[in-house]
Amino acid sequence: MAMRHLRSMGMVGRIALVVAAALLLELLGNIALHRWQEPELVSADQVRRIAARLVEAERVAVAAPVPDRGRAMHALAGDGMTLNWVARTVITDIGAAPVRLGAMRDRMTRSEPSLAAGELRLTLIPSTAPGRRDLLGARRLADGSFVTFRISPFLGAPPRPNMVVAMHLLLTLSVLLVAVLMVRALIRPLRDLAEAADATGHGRTGAFRIDGPPEVRRVAAAFSAMQARLIRTMDDHTQSLIAVSHDLRTPIQRLHLRASLIDDPETREAMAVDLREMEHFIGSTLSYFRSGDEEAPRLVDLAAIVTTAVDTAADLGADIRYQGPDRFETMARPVAMKRAITNLIDNARRHARRIDVSMHTDPEAIAIDIDDDGPGIAPELRAEAVLPFRRLEVGAAQRPGGAGLGLAAADRAMATMGGKLILANSPLGGLKARLAFPNSTEGA
Repeated sequence: MAMRHLRSMGMVGRIALVVAAALLLELLGNIALHRWQEPELVSADQVRRIAARLVEAERVAVAAPVPDRGRAMHALAGDGMTLNWVARTVITDIGAAPVRLGAMRDRMTRSEPSLAAGELRLTLIPSTAPGRRDLLGARRLADGSFVTFRISPFLGAPPRPNMVVAMHLLLTLSVLLVAVLMVRALIRPLRDLAEAADATGHGRTGAFRIDGPPEVRRVAAAFSAMQARLIRTMDDHTQSLIAVSHDLRTPIQRLHLRASLIDDPETREAMAVDLREMEHFIGSTLSYFRSGDEEAPRLVDLAAIVTTAVDTAADLGADIRYQGPDRFETMARPVAMKRAITNLIDNARRHARRIDVSMHTDPEAIAIDIDDDGPGIAPELRAEAVLPFRRLEVGAAQRPGGAGLGLAAADRAMATMGGKLILANSPLGGLKARLAFPNSTEGA
């Protein structure tokens, strides 16, 4: 029943419950700290014996002659309690102020109800032992004289102020930690929903439970239905574009054949250039949509992948250099990684004369930098540069060649491996494209 009621409680009610739980924990902690600050050194059994001895002392003092009362009280002393008889006393009652004295009075009167009938004074004085305090009391007799007593020790000395402050700070931090954990559990459904939304943005179906407050469950149910429709639509569009790209390759090959039969060399070469650009566009499109989601990570020699891409670019005439380890094994999607590196190097080849490729590793992360001396990309245009089918302009002239998918494909491939593409200024004066992703040897 309680779980059903909690499940039906809204977000406001759950937040109020967290606040109430934090306040209750703070209250209980303060009570515990208050008791800790003045540790009582008298057990419950000892209190009962003290109360019984005080009643006995009152009876003996009333029955004994006045000159013999002091000796009679001394004879009853014991169990940490000393007794005396005096005609008058300067002991005053402060039992209503300190909490410990009030609790002591209540325990004594519950053990011996007759003590509640007459005047019973209680006060605290320093003990002869360091760090202790004694209980000093006086019981008024019917003739106006007093039976006085001293219980040593009664309370421990209070802790130093800096210790008290430290304990209160620790209590506050503990309450804050518990409140944070409760709030974290409260917003977990929203966090799962956000992760599912992010996965949907990358073309994946993020798994999440429809749980939490009623408001969150309604949003999650609506998102789940929307996610299914969106993924289905994205898949349909992707498959349609891939199919069209594949189908275009056959007529392009026929056009290559027919262009080779043209007698005019200039016309033949112009058509060949246009057809190669169409083939590059189709290849870039297929590479972008095959981002690597379908490929399982495995242990690969990342340095070999990078050096192979560098050597291929050098064979095509690029002025390119590599700096980094000759061998480095890590968990990665090799095809997606090769596509990302090749796309960035091809992008640099189109716009620069010199290219430097370097790889930096540590136990936590890997970074592959592709630097060039080209025109670069202005900082305000870098977010737009990684969008698909965006071809930026330099001045009034658009960059020649390309489908506008090189950076987008590299960014998408990095997302599948938990990394990211970072664009910055290169020391060579052009663009620095950094592939940054986690270093993992799990499964090695």
